[in-house]
Amino acid sequence: MTVVDDIKGRLDIVDVVSGYVSLQHSGKAFKACCPFHQERTPSFYVYQDRQSWHCFGACATGGDIFGFVMKAESLDFRDVLQKLAQQAGVTLPSPERRSEQEDSFRLNEVAREYFQQYLASSMGADTRSYLEQRGISKESISKFELGLSPRDGQGLFNHLVKYGFTPDQMVRAGAVHQGQGQSGGHRDAFPGRLIIPIRNGQGELGGFGSRALDDSMPKYLNTGRTPVFDKGRTLYGLYLSRESARRQGIVIVEGYMDAIMAHQHGFDNVVASMGTALTEHQVTEVRRLTADVTMALDADAAGQQATLRSLESSWQVFQNRELAQAGRTSIFQRQETLNLKVAVLTDGKDPDEVIRQSPDKWEELLRNAVPLFDYLLPAVTGQIDASTPEGKARVVEVISPFIFAVDEPIRQDSYVRRLAGHLGLREETLQATLDRPSMRARPARPAPGPRTEARPASRNGVDVSAFTAADRDPMEEYCLALLLQFPELQSELTEPGDLRPEHFRRPGNREIYLQLARAWSEAPEMLVPDDSLAEQVKRNVIPELRQQVDSLAARGIPSTDSWLRPAELQRIISRLEERYLRDLKMAEQARFTENPSELLEDLGQETLILNRRIKANQEIRNQHSQNAFRGR
Repeated sequence: MTVVDDIKGRLDIVDVVSGYVSLQHSGKAFKACCPFHQERTPSFYVYQDRQSWHCFGACATGGDIFGFVMKAESLDFRDVLQKLAQQAGVTLPSPERRSEQEDSFRLNEVAREYFQQYLASSMGADTRSYLEQRGISKESISKFELGLSPRDGQGLFNHLVKYGFTPDQMVRAGAVHQGQGQSGGHRDAFPGRLIIPIRNGQGELGGFGSRALDDSMPKYLNTGRTPVFDKGRTLYGLYLSRESARRQGIVIVEGYMDAIMAHQHGFDNVVASMGTALTEHQVTEVRRLTADVTMALDADAAGQQATLRSLESSWQVFQNRELAQAGRTSIFQRQETLNLKVAVLTDGKDPDEVIRQSPDKWEELLRNAVPLFDYLLPAVTGQIDASTPEGKARVVEVISPFIFAVDEPIRQDSYVRRLAGHLGLREETLQATLDRPSMRARPARPAPGPRTEARPASRNGVDVSAFTAADRDPMEEYCLALLLQFPELQSELTEPGDLRPEHFRRPGNREIYLQLARAWSEAPEMLVPDDSLAEQVKRNVIPELRQQVDSLAARGIPSTDSWLRPAELQRIISRLEERYLRDLKMAEQARFTENPSELLEDLGQETLILNRRIKANQEIRNQHSQNAFRGR
């Protein structure tokens, strides 16, 4: 997850925009008079589900949380990043820390390759037999990059030394441990273990999991917290599951082998929490991908308690209404966009066993996953003795914040009836208890059992908008790569509307384009001799974007004659314009659907202008197609 994504995951655009303008509910959106121009009828809309805003009036523009603050305070991207990072509680890495991170990623890749080669060698025969007995195929071994660490505890250390890594770098990355005392020396972190590389959501190799192949304890051991790895911020297999999760929803299991076996049998939307209760950071990653979430967990007491801890600390299920009114929101205040279910495994089997024995049974378990409230009732009463009046009161105390956080009266009444029936209470009695002011104001306490560290409530909703869902945008990147690698194409941008910042959905790409435009406009005396355009841009962008600029400048571009490049640039700009206009049209249609009566008159002229722009862009694209055909 990038710093920008982390900030957007922690901040809600409605909360931020509300600090500048008074918003009012309007269907599924919020509206206000635009803060950027004078008007009497509100034309400024904020969409919480998309985490975006748009002005349908004179501005005729929109964007995300970064774009709004940049426009509202006339700040550049760098200043807004610092401002919102502070507001979100995100620490921006220093240049030294970024260098450490790059070293650790590179070291981990060298270690991963070493582990894989060792498993494939004659020394890995027994481990390969073990994996075969576990039903793990050769394809899965390759896909998940499984490896083996030598038993001597020095093999990896010596290998990394050959590649020029220092002992300090190895310790910092968690690959080796520093011994105690003057003669302690260094020892590999996972001697004699099956190695399971753990990549973050972007596919970067942050650390390793490992499994003992004998009776050694602990059975599973992970890389400790490092500059690039934090178990609580990572979901195993997420980088392989992104596309499937967006299409099918996501399934969360506990262990590495559960996820590996699921993928092996075609269930590509499965990720693993690596045996711990979910954290807020992991939940944020999930919310970016999908609103359909199934937690597949053990039915025993420990599994139920782990589930309740996850629901309490991460999903914010047990969230007190008073806290929500103070600005701390729970997922159930946006339940129209979240479908959270629990699939309870039976017979003491874990997903790995179920899938190996019967993939059809696994599919059935997922189909029969129960809605969250259906899970909470038996799970909470299984932790609390509800046979006594005191126990009943305790159950009500735990579950009541969940009921209070549901804004739909019909569904809330249904939950009250079901809770009353489950506890053997008269509905009137339970309702009277819930209506007490002291009950609504009481901070929620979870069911008995181990507690997790208290965390601040998440302030983001499910971000499934096409505006921000993708971690990368190939079309934007291709456009930037063309401009960076062929500076002469600047002369093709003759019209002010040819390419605009709003064509770039992702804040980082938009910032790079703005700095490109700045480099084009720099006076000659401001330029550094012999600097490439990419180097000029890198000097002005925030440090977090410099690696991306390098990547764009080195990106492979299909070989094209120089005289064809201007047409290629215009083609990609036309596609960006088409996408931008399509987004405007969708937002316009959503706005009209929500408030048709008040918008009929206002939207008439705007719709006419927008339709003309769409038609003009289509004519341009048709012309590009004809030119391309003639060029062949």
